Amino acid sequence: MARVARRRKRRIKQVKRVRKPSRYFQCPRCGAMTLTVDFKKLDSANEKLAIARCGTCHLYCELRVPITLDKVDVYNKISDLAYENRLDECSRPTSEEDSEGEEEGSEEGEEE
Repeated sequence: MARVARRRKRRIKQVKRVRKPSRYFQCPRCGAMTLTVDFKKLDSANEKLAIARCGTCHLYCELRVPITLDKVDVYNKISDLAYENRLDECSRPTSEEDSEGEEEGSEEGEEE
């Protein structure tokens, strides 16, 4: 009997998915996975404002960082500050707009 040649099967290329870093980080103060890091543009060409907020313990931290830093890098800076017990250095807002809004809100509460 004669052998029949079969068609060769094609190899299927497996696509490796690139995982994105998580949007949420572990808060250094309370330990919950609810810390988010966002950025705002500044007038300076080589700096941006990093804002970290925790949804559980309401940790708020603003840092001026170079444009090259990513969310993970800012999280590492914040966790370093927390372990050095210097987290209160970045807790208060540095922008004038935020501080004006808080003062107006406190005045309204006193009038009632």
